Amino acid sequence: MKKVLAHLILALSFLTAAAQSQNDKSLLWEISSREGKTSYLFGTYHLLGSDYIKQKPKLNAIYQNAQTIVVETVMDSSLLPQLSMQSFMQKSIEEMTDSADYVLLKNELEPLVGAPMSLLNNMKPIALATVISLKFAQEATPDTFLFKGQPIDLFFAADAKKRGKKLVALESMMEQAELLMNGESVEEQLEGLIYIVKEKEETKVITERTIMAYMEQDVPAMLEISQGQDEEMGDMAVLLDDRNKKWLPKLEPLLQEGQTFIAVGALHLPGESGLIQLLRNEGYILKPLRLK
Repeated sequence: MKKVLAHLILALSFLTAAAQSQNDKSLLWEISSREGKTSYLFGTYHLLGSDYIKQKPKLNAIYQNAQTIVVETVMDSSLLPQLSMQSFMQKSIEEMTDSADYVLLKNELEPLVGAPMSLLNNMKPIALATVISLKFAQEATPDTFLFKGQPIDLFFAADAKKRGKKLVALESMMEQAELLMNGESVEEQLEGLIYIVKEKEETKVITERTIMAYMEQDVPAMLEISQGQDEEMGDMAVLLDDRNKKWLPKLEPLLQEGQTFIAVGALHLPGESGLIQLLRNEGYILKPLRLK
């Protein structure tokens, strides 16, 4: 599904995996340092409401007892105008596509966004692809799994501030926006957007399978999904591996202190360059904790 799908996974905090073992079916991991300090790593899902925590006593207790909360980024409303500008480009989609593909995009996007294509022409294709992907994810997510409350990633950051916990962001909003909006050329983004629209049934199926795997905490199933998408996920190293390696030096001092709760997109956990294995390589002991 071209490189753009990898960027959509970043935007949605969706997941795929290279599992460590068939028994590692968990989104929550206990981290023990060499000094005997204990921390935790939790893989999130973008559309998951914060009431999910209330349904998972073990997760809730671990979060409540943590002194330091680590998230990917912290929302800063003052940066929203700059973020909005990142979504636009000088070229127009109309001039970059043939008439047949443009009509296809117009017919798909106008009812979804609620705006004429003339107003969408200068939006970067990845921004529009993200809107479509969110729609597919919402349709594929069972009502019983949406839960109420804030999106869980935002909740951890806001609640940590409210409770006076130490809050650490692994990267800024602008860093994330730069990666998502400018990680590939607009021509590559457009190719991916057109593919998603033309092959939307396939995209929906993959989205649904991925969400079900998350719900079941089934890492081996996530592995199967990722293996079927190897060719399309060509720049996962930039979106995941490189970021995980950059995060590691920020995490280690916190893990040495202990009582740290790390909440990042579930996609960052598994694989040879995932946070689980990277931390093990540094001598930490990680143990899966099954959520019930």
